[in-house]
Amino acid sequence: MSVNVLSTPASDVLFSKQAIWQQIDDFALDALYEEINLDNKPGLVCPSGNGSHSDMNYDTFIASIQSLRGYFATLSAYGHDNKDFDDIKKAGIEQEIKMRQATNNINTHKGAIFNLGFASAAIGKCLQDNQTLTTQNICAQIVESWQYDLTHRLERKADSHGQQMYKKYGVTGAIEMVATGFQIIQNIALPCFYETLYRTQDFEKAAMQTLMTLIASLSDTNLVWRGGMADLTNAQTIAKQFLQAGGVHQPKWRQAVSTINDYFIHRNLSPGGSADLLAVTIFFYKVENEFNPSV
Repeated sequence: MSVNVLSTPASDVLFSKQAIWQQIDDFALDALYEEINLDNKPGLVCPSGNGSHSDMNYDTFIASIQSLRGYFATLSAYGHDNKDFDDIKKAGIEQEIKMRQATNNINTHKGAIFNLGFASAAIGKCLQDNQTLTTQNICAQIVESWQYDLTHRLERKADSHGQQMYKKYGVTGAIEMVATGFQIIQNIALPCFYETLYRTQDFEKAAMQTLMTLIASLSDTNLVWRGGMADLTNAQTIAKQFLQAGGVHQPKWRQAVSTINDYFIHRNLSPGGSADLLAVTIFFYKVENEFNPSV
């Protein structure tokens, strides 16, 4: 689909924009489906099990994703129309309420509402400025448009997991990740996804390799919350060892991942932050390849 709606006849411009917003919405939802359907993720909910979670399951996540339909289209339009930061924030708060209604008050996709929400809004801004929809441009829009608001105007609840981990260990979370333009995705996760997909032609392998790379690299506040810095370090070490052994390119990679999953469940660990960023990585991949086939 072309994103050059400016050259479209006036009567068709609104339809063209709405079609793009809908496509962005579809990509965001698809990315969330891809993440939850990746089986045997260490400590995480997937089709075959609940990982380290006793309060949610696969069906909870499916209901949650379904509740998000339309939200990312709205945020894309908000970005394009230069809506105020407070309007974007309000939309996110309202969407979280809808999500919790769908999940019986379980927080399944608060991270996605925040991460993919601002990514979608930044896509709208890119289109307004007639910029190519690359991950670099999208992330630069986030930094230019909302970094100050995110770091200075967004309420940080003292009792949140992220804030408690920051005060206790100095570990930063989702706000800083978005405000700085998803640096770990730009520099590590997305290149890993592209390289693995090119090498294997296997989407599942690319997703798992990227997830393990994120676990190895990210100071995941979810892991710190559940196990402290010691378990974060252990989780990162285990993921690095998997990658050093060849990752998904080794003959028995599924068995290796299963062993890691068993360890995470035994330790009650869940790398939810890494899972959130995997979904964002897949989203950027989908956007780049739809709107820039030569990427």
